[in-house]
Amino acid sequence: MSLQNGSAKSIACILLPHFLWQVEARQKEELRARTGGVLIVHGRTVLDWSPGLEGISKGMPVDQALSRQPRALVMGAGLPACRKAFADVLEGLEARIPEVEDGGPGAAYVNISGAERLYGNDAQVVRALASAAPQYDLRVGVGPNKWLAFAAASISEPHSARKVTGGPARFLSSFPLDLLLARSPGLYGLVQRLRSFGLDAFGDVAALPFSAMQAQFGADGALVWDLANGKDDSPVASMRWPVEVSERLSFPAPTVSMQVVLAAVENLVARAYRQPGLAGMCARGASLGARVFQRPPWSLHVAFKEPARRDRAFLAIKARLDAVSPWPGPIEDLSVTFQGLTGEAGRQESLWSEVRREGQLTETLAQMQAWLGHTPPVYRVV
Repeated sequence: MSLQNGSAKSIACILLPHFLWQVEARQKEELRARTGGVLIVHGRTVLDWSPGLEGISKGMPVDQALSRQPRALVMGAGLPACRKAFADVLEGLEARIPEVEDGGPGAAYVNISGAERLYGNDAQVVRALASAAPQYDLRVGVGPNKWLAFAAASISEPHSARKVTGGPARFLSSFPLDLLLARSPGLYGLVQRLRSFGLDAFGDVAALPFSAMQAQFGADGALVWDLANGKDDSPVASMRWPVEVSERLSFPAPTVSMQVVLAAVENLVARAYRQPGLAGMCARGASLGARVFQRPPWSLHVAFKEPARRDRAFLAIKARLDAVSPWPGPIEDLSVTFQGLTGEAGRQESLWSEVRREGQLTETLAQMQAWLGHTPPVYRVV
Protein backbone atom coordinates (compact mmCIF):
# COMPACT_ATOMS: atom_id res chain seq x y z
CA MET A 1 0.00 0.00 0.00
CA SER A 2 1.08 3.61 -0.44
CA LEU A 3 0.98 5.76 2.66
CA GLN A 4 1.10 8.99 0.71
CA ASN A 5 -0.37 10.25 -2.52
CA GLY A 6 1.61 13.10 -3.98
CA SER A 7 1.72 16.01 -1.55
CA ALA A 8 -1.37 14.90 0.40
CA LYS A 9 -1.12 14.94 4.18
CA SER A 10 -0.63 11.51 5.69
CA ILE A 11 -1.17 10.85 9.40
CA ALA A 12 -0.65 7.66 11.36
CA CYS A 13 -2.50 6.80 14.54
CA ILE A 14 -0.56 4.56 16.92
CA LEU A 15 -3.19 2.79 18.98
CA LEU A 16 -2.54 0.59 22.00
CA PRO A 17 -6.03 -0.77 22.78
CA HIS A 18 -6.89 -1.33 26.43
CA PHE A 19 -3.61 0.36 27.39
CA LEU A 20 -4.51 0.76 31.08
CA TRP A 21 -5.27 -2.94 31.15
CA GLN A 22 -2.04 -3.79 29.32
CA VAL A 23 0.03 -1.85 31.86
CA GLU A 24 -1.77 -3.41 34.85
CA ALA A 25 -1.52 -6.92 33.40
CA ARG A 26 2.23 -6.54 32.83
CA GLN A 27 2.65 -5.62 36.50
CA LYS A 28 0.18 -8.21 37.86
CA GLU A 29 0.26 -11.37 35.78
CA GLU A 30 -2.52 -12.96 37.87
CA LEU A 31 -5.03 -10.53 36.33
CA ARG A 32 -4.71 -12.28 32.97
CA ALA A 33 -5.96 -15.53 34.45
CA ARG A 34 -9.06 -14.04 36.04
CA THR A 35 -12.10 -15.64 34.36
CA GLY A 36 -14.61 -12.90 35.23
CA GLY A 37 -12.56 -10.14 33.68
CA VAL A 38 -11.45 -6.80 35.11
CA LEU A 39 -12.99 -3.32 35.07
CA ILE A 40 -10.54 -0.44 35.54
CA VAL A 41 -12.31 2.61 36.92
CA HIS A 42 -11.68 6.17 38.04
CA GLY A 43 -14.29 7.33 40.54
CA ARG A 44 -17.57 5.87 39.29
CA THR A 45 -16.63 5.78 35.62
CA VAL A 46 -15.13 2.96 33.56
CA LEU A 47 -11.82 3.91 31.93
CA ASP A 48 -10.76 0.49 30.61
CA TRP A 49 -11.41 -3.22 30.89
CA SER A 50 -9.82 -6.53 30.07
CA PRO A 51 -10.28 -7.67 26.46
CA GLY A 52 -13.22 -9.99 25.91
CA LEU A 53 -15.73 -8.26 28.16
CA GLU A 54 -18.75 -7.46 25.99
CA GLY A 55 -21.17 -4.58 26.35
CA ILE A 56 -18.67 -2.28 28.07
CA SER A 57 -17.62 1.13 26.76
CA LYS A 58 -15.33 3.89 27.98
CA GLY A 59 -17.16 6.48 30.07
CA MET A 60 -19.86 4.02 31.18
CA PRO A 61 -21.01 4.25 34.83
CA VAL A 62 -19.53 1.46 36.95
CA ASP A 63 -22.96 0.28 38.14
CA GLN A 64 -24.15 -0.17 34.57
CA ALA A 65 -20.96 -2.04 33.66
CA LEU A 66 -21.37 -4.40 36.63
CA SER A 67 -24.97 -5.10 35.66
CA ARG A 68 -23.61 -6.45 32.36
CA GLN A 69 -20.50 -8.13 33.78
CA PRO A 70 -21.37 -9.02 37.41
CA ARG A 71 -18.32 -11.30 37.84
CA ALA A 72 -15.80 -8.64 36.88
CA LEU A 73 -13.23 -7.42 39.38
CA VAL A 74 -13.34 -3.64 39.89
CA MET A 75 -9.97 -1.98 40.41
CA GLY A 76 -8.79 1.61 40.48
CA ALA A 77 -6.79 2.94 37.59
CA GLY A 78 -3.05 3.18 38.17
CA LEU A 79 -2.82 6.47 36.30
CA PRO A 80 0.76 7.47 37.30
CA ALA A 81 2.17 4.13 36.12
CA CYS A 82 0.10 4.37 32.95
CA ARG A 83 1.32 7.89 32.20
CA LYS A 84 4.94 6.84 32.76
CA ALA A 85 4.56 3.81 30.49
CA PHE A 86 2.94 5.86 27.74
CA ALA A 87 5.59 8.58 28.01
CA ASP A 88 8.14 5.87 27.16
CA VAL A 89 6.08 4.90 24.11
CA LEU A 90 5.88 8.53 22.97
CA GLU A 91 9.62 8.92 23.38
CA GLY A 92 10.16 5.86 21.21
CA LEU A 93 7.89 7.27 18.51
CA GLU A 94 9.64 10.65 18.58
CA ALA A 95 12.99 8.95 18.13
CA ARG A 96 11.69 7.57 14.82
CA ILE A 97 9.58 10.47 13.47
CA PRO A 98 9.65 13.72 15.46
CA GLU A 99 6.17 15.12 14.76
CA VAL A 100 4.16 13.24 17.42
CA GLU A 101 1.01 14.25 19.30
CA ASP A 102 -0.09 12.71 22.59
CA GLY A 103 -3.69 11.62 22.05
CA GLY A 104 -4.13 10.40 25.63
CA PRO A 105 -2.90 7.12 27.15
CA GLY A 106 -2.94 4.51 24.42
CA ALA A 107 -3.21 6.78 21.37
CA ALA A 108 -0.69 8.94 19.52
CA TYR A 109 -0.73 10.70 16.16
CA VAL A 110 2.30 11.00 13.90
CA ASN A 111 2.68 13.17 10.81
CA ILE A 112 4.29 10.71 8.39
CA SER A 113 4.04 12.88 5.27
CA GLY A 114 7.22 12.19 3.33
CA ALA A 115 8.47 9.59 5.82
CA GLU A 116 8.70 6.91 3.11
CA ARG A 117 11.61 8.88 1.64
CA LEU A 118 13.35 8.67 5.00
CA TYR A 119 12.82 4.96 5.60
CA GLY A 120 12.86 3.67 2.02
CA ASN A 121 9.23 2.57 1.57
CA ASP A 122 5.82 2.56 3.23
CA ALA A 123 6.22 -0.81 4.89
CA GLN A 124 9.40 0.36 6.61
CA VAL A 125 7.56 3.40 7.99
CA VAL A 126 4.97 1.13 9.60
CA ARG A 127 7.65 -1.21 10.95
CA ALA A 128 9.55 1.72 12.44
CA LEU A 129 6.46 2.99 14.24
CA ALA A 130 5.41 -0.46 15.44
CA SER A 131 8.91 -1.09 16.81
CA ALA A 132 8.50 1.83 19.24
CA ALA A 133 6.68 -0.43 21.71
CA PRO A 134 7.14 -4.12 20.82
CA GLN A 135 6.12 -5.19 24.35
CA TYR A 136 2.54 -3.99 23.84
CA ASP A 137 -0.40 -4.85 21.61
CA LEU A 138 0.04 -1.98 19.15
CA ARG A 139 -1.87 -1.17 15.94
CA VAL A 140 -1.28 1.45 13.25
CA GLY A 141 -3.89 3.27 11.19
CA VAL A 142 -3.10 5.61 8.31
CA GLY A 143 -5.38 8.27 6.85
CA PRO A 144 -5.59 11.88 5.64
CA ASN A 145 -6.56 13.16 9.10
CA LYS A 146 -6.33 12.11 12.74
CA TRP A 147 -9.89 10.83 13.08
CA LEU A 148 -9.74 8.59 10.03
CA ALA A 149 -6.32 7.30 11.08
CA PHE A 150 -7.79 6.47 14.51
CA ALA A 151 -10.69 4.60 12.91
CA ALA A 152 -8.32 2.63 10.69
CA ALA A 153 -6.13 1.72 13.67
CA SER A 154 -9.15 0.44 15.57
CA ILE A 155 -9.65 -2.34 12.98
CA SER A 156 -5.97 -3.08 12.36
CA GLU A 157 -4.24 -6.27 13.43
CA PRO A 158 -1.55 -6.20 16.17
CA HIS A 159 1.72 -4.67 14.95
CA SER A 160 0.35 -4.05 11.47
CA ALA A 161 -1.27 -1.16 9.62
CA ARG A 162 -4.62 -0.44 8.05
CA LYS A 163 -5.08 2.42 5.60
CA VAL A 164 -8.26 4.36 4.85
CA THR A 165 -9.52 3.44 1.39
CA GLY A 166 -12.39 4.88 -0.62
CA GLY A 167 -14.47 7.86 0.45
CA PRO A 168 -14.25 8.75 4.16
CA ALA A 169 -18.00 8.52 4.82
CA ARG A 170 -18.18 5.16 3.06
CA PHE A 171 -15.17 3.86 5.01
CA LEU A 172 -16.82 4.85 8.31
CA SER A 173 -20.39 3.92 7.47
CA SER A 174 -20.47 0.54 9.26
CA PHE A 175 -18.40 1.59 12.30
CA PRO A 176 -20.44 1.59 15.54
CA LEU A 177 -20.83 4.88 17.37
CA ASP A 178 -18.95 3.34 20.31
CA LEU A 179 -15.79 4.25 18.43
CA LEU A 180 -16.46 7.84 19.53
CA LEU A 181 -16.18 6.77 23.16
CA ALA A 182 -12.80 5.15 22.62
CA ARG A 183 -11.52 8.59 21.63
CA SER A 184 -13.84 10.92 23.59
CA PRO A 185 -15.44 9.26 26.66
CA GLY A 186 -17.21 12.54 27.48
CA LEU A 187 -19.60 11.87 24.58
CA TYR A 188 -21.08 8.84 26.35
CA GLY A 189 -24.40 10.58 27.07
CA LEU A 190 -24.75 11.81 23.49
CA VAL A 191 -24.05 8.36 22.05
CA GLN A 192 -26.80 6.89 24.26
CA ARG A 193 -29.26 9.56 23.03
CA LEU A 194 -28.36 8.88 19.40
CA ARG A 195 -28.99 5.19 19.96
CA SER A 196 -32.40 5.98 21.44
CA PHE A 197 -33.23 7.49 18.02
CA GLY A 198 -32.11 4.28 16.29
CA LEU A 199 -28.75 5.72 15.19
CA ASP A 200 -26.21 2.99 15.87
CA ALA A 201 -23.54 3.46 13.19
CA PHE A 202 -21.75 6.41 11.62
CA GLY A 203 -23.53 5.79 8.35
CA ASP A 204 -26.84 6.51 10.12
CA VAL A 205 -25.53 9.86 11.35
CA ALA A 206 -23.88 10.80 8.05
CA ALA A 207 -27.22 10.36 6.25
CA LEU A 208 -28.84 13.08 8.38
CA PRO A 209 -28.74 16.81 7.48
CA PHE A 210 -26.03 18.71 9.30
CA SER A 211 -28.56 21.33 10.41
CA ALA A 212 -30.74 18.68 12.09
CA MET A 213 -27.82 17.27 14.12
CA GLN A 214 -26.72 20.73 15.17
CA ALA A 215 -30.22 21.87 16.09
CA GLN A 216 -30.98 18.75 18.11
CA PHE A 217 -27.64 18.18 19.86
CA GLY A 218 -25.78 21.49 19.63
CA ALA A 219 -22.01 21.73 19.14
CA ASP A 220 -21.47 18.06 20.05
CA GLY A 221 -24.01 17.04 17.42
CA ALA A 222 -22.20 19.12 14.80
CA LEU A 223 -18.90 17.50 15.82
CA VAL A 224 -20.31 13.97 15.55
CA TRP A 225 -21.79 14.74 12.12
CA ASP A 226 -18.41 16.01 10.91
CA LEU A 227 -16.66 12.90 12.24
CA ALA A 228 -19.28 10.61 10.69
CA ASN A 229 -18.42 12.20 7.34
CA GLY A 230 -14.68 11.83 7.92
CA LYS A 231 -14.00 15.51 8.57
CA ASP A 232 -11.23 16.47 11.00
CA ASP A 233 -9.10 19.56 10.37
CA SER A 234 -7.12 19.45 13.61
CA PRO A 235 -3.35 19.36 12.98
CA VAL A 236 -0.83 17.06 14.61
CA ALA A 237 0.34 19.13 17.58
CA SER A 238 3.90 18.13 18.39
CA MET A 239 4.46 17.83 22.13
CA ARG A 240 8.10 18.58 22.62
CA TRP A 241 10.95 20.69 21.35
CA PRO A 242 8.81 23.72 20.49
CA VAL A 243 11.91 25.88 20.11
CA GLU A 244 13.01 26.51 16.52
CA VAL A 245 16.15 28.02 15.03
CA SER A 246 15.92 29.76 11.65
CA GLU A 247 18.24 31.40 9.14
CA ARG A 248 17.35 33.18 5.89
CA LEU A 249 19.11 34.77 2.93
CA SER A 250 18.10 36.55 -0.29
CA PHE A 251 19.69 35.91 -3.69
CA PRO A 252 20.99 38.85 -5.75
CA ALA A 253 18.79 37.60 -8.59
CA PRO A 254 16.23 34.76 -8.81
CA THR A 255 18.01 31.46 -9.44
CA VAL A 256 17.16 27.96 -10.61
CA SER A 257 20.70 26.64 -10.18
CA MET A 258 20.78 23.66 -7.83
CA GLN A 259 24.47 24.32 -7.23
CA VAL A 260 23.68 27.83 -6.00
CA VAL A 261 20.79 26.58 -3.88
CA LEU A 262 22.92 23.85 -2.24
CA ALA A 263 25.67 26.36 -1.49
CA ALA A 264 23.05 28.61 0.11
CA VAL A 265 21.66 25.70 2.15
CA GLU A 266 25.13 24.77 3.37
CA ASN A 267 25.69 28.38 4.43
CA LEU A 268 22.33 28.58 6.21
CA VAL A 269 22.91 25.29 8.01
CA ALA A 270 26.32 26.43 9.24
CA ARG A 271 24.89 29.75 10.44
CA ALA A 272 21.99 28.03 12.22
CA TYR A 273 24.25 25.60 14.07
CA ARG A 274 26.33 28.55 15.32
CA GLN A 275 23.28 30.15 16.95
CA PRO A 276 23.14 29.82 20.77
CA GLY A 277 19.91 27.82 20.57
CA LEU A 278 21.47 25.12 18.37
CA ALA A 279 25.22 25.31 19.08
CA GLY A 280 26.36 21.96 20.43
CA MET A 281 22.86 20.54 19.93
CA CYS A 282 21.15 18.21 17.47
CA ALA A 283 17.97 18.70 15.45
CA ARG A 284 15.35 16.15 14.50
CA GLY A 285 14.07 17.88 11.39
CA ALA A 286 14.23 20.95 9.18
CA SER A 287 11.82 22.97 7.05
CA LEU A 288 12.88 24.89 3.95
CA GLY A 289 10.90 27.80 2.54
CA ALA A 290 11.36 30.05 -0.48
CA ARG A 291 9.64 32.77 -2.43
CA VAL A 292 9.43 31.78 -6.10
CA PHE A 293 9.41 34.42 -8.83
CA GLN A 294 5.82 34.93 -10.10
CA ARG A 295 4.72 31.62 -8.54
CA PRO A 296 3.33 30.47 -5.18
CA PRO A 297 5.76 30.08 -2.26
CA TRP A 298 7.55 26.74 -1.99
CA SER A 299 8.27 24.68 1.11
CA LEU A 300 9.82 21.33 1.99
CA HIS A 301 10.01 19.43 5.28
CA VAL A 302 12.88 17.05 6.02
CA ALA A 303 12.64 14.62 8.97
CA PHE A 304 15.98 13.27 10.15
CA LYS A 305 16.14 9.58 10.91
CA GLU A 306 18.25 10.36 13.98
CA PRO A 307 19.05 13.61 15.82
CA ALA A 308 21.57 15.33 13.56
CA ARG A 309 24.46 17.70 13.98
CA ARG A 310 25.46 20.13 11.26
CA ASP A 311 27.12 17.88 8.66
CA ARG A 312 24.55 15.11 8.85
CA ALA A 313 21.71 17.64 8.75
CA PHE A 314 23.11 19.14 5.54
CA LEU A 315 23.49 15.69 3.92
CA ALA A 316 19.89 14.81 4.77
CA ILE A 317 18.59 18.08 3.35
CA LYS A 318 20.74 17.70 0.23
CA ALA A 319 19.34 14.20 -0.32
CA ARG A 320 15.78 15.54 -0.26
CA LEU A 321 16.63 18.46 -2.55
CA ASP A 322 18.24 16.10 -5.05
CA ALA A 323 14.91 14.28 -5.26
CA VAL A 324 12.86 17.44 -5.92
CA SER A 325 11.40 17.29 -9.40
CA PRO A 326 10.39 19.49 -11.05
CA TRP A 327 12.11 22.47 -9.44
CA PRO A 328 9.41 25.04 -8.48
CA GLY A 329 10.93 27.95 -10.44
CA PRO A 330 13.36 30.85 -9.94
CA ILE A 331 13.95 31.25 -6.20
CA GLU A 332 14.23 34.76 -4.76
CA ASP A 333 15.19 33.82 -1.20
CA LEU A 334 15.63 30.75 1.00
CA SER A 335 15.09 29.96 4.67
CA VAL A 336 15.97 26.93 6.79
CA THR A 337 14.25 26.27 10.13
CA PHE A 338 15.40 23.49 12.46
CA GLN A 339 12.92 21.80 14.80
CA GLY A 340 13.08 19.12 17.47
CA LEU A 341 16.19 20.47 19.20
CA THR A 342 17.81 18.00 21.54
CA GLY A 343 21.15 17.59 23.24
CA GLU A 344 21.47 13.93 22.30
CA ALA A 345 23.16 12.76 19.14
CA GLY A 346 21.71 9.83 17.30
CA ARG A 347 24.85 7.74 17.33
CA GLN A 348 27.87 7.69 19.62
CA GLU A 349 31.11 7.99 17.69
CA SER A 350 33.78 5.34 18.12
CA LEU A 351 37.11 6.07 19.79
CA TRP A 352 38.92 3.87 17.28
CA SER A 353 39.61 5.21 13.79
CA GLU A 354 38.94 1.93 11.94
CA VAL A 355 35.56 1.49 13.55
CA ARG A 356 34.79 5.15 12.94
CA ARG A 357 35.64 4.80 9.23
CA GLU A 358 33.40 1.74 9.06
CA GLY A 359 30.57 3.75 10.59
CA GLN A 360 31.13 6.59 8.13
CA LEU A 361 31.04 4.13 5.23
CA THR A 362 27.79 2.63 6.53
CA GLU A 363 26.26 6.09 6.81
CA THR A 364 27.39 7.01 3.29
CA LEU A 365 25.81 3.85 1.87
CA ALA A 366 22.57 4.64 3.74
CA GLN A 367 22.53 8.14 2.22
CA MET A 368 23.15 6.69 -1.26
CA GLN A 369 20.26 4.28 -0.81
CA ALA A 370 18.00 7.20 0.19
CA TRP A 371 19.03 9.15 -2.91
CA LEU A 372 18.73 6.24 -5.37
CA GLY A 373 15.63 4.59 -3.91
CA HIS A 374 17.29 1.15 -3.97
CA THR A 375 20.41 -0.60 -2.67
CA PRO A 376 23.46 1.06 -4.28
CA PRO A 377 25.69 -1.11 -6.50
CA VAL A 378 28.71 -0.84 -4.20
CA TYR A 379 31.02 -3.81 -3.66
CA ARG A 380 33.95 -4.52 -1.39
CA VAL A 381 37.05 -5.85 -3.12
CA VAL A 382 39.55 -7.84 -1.06
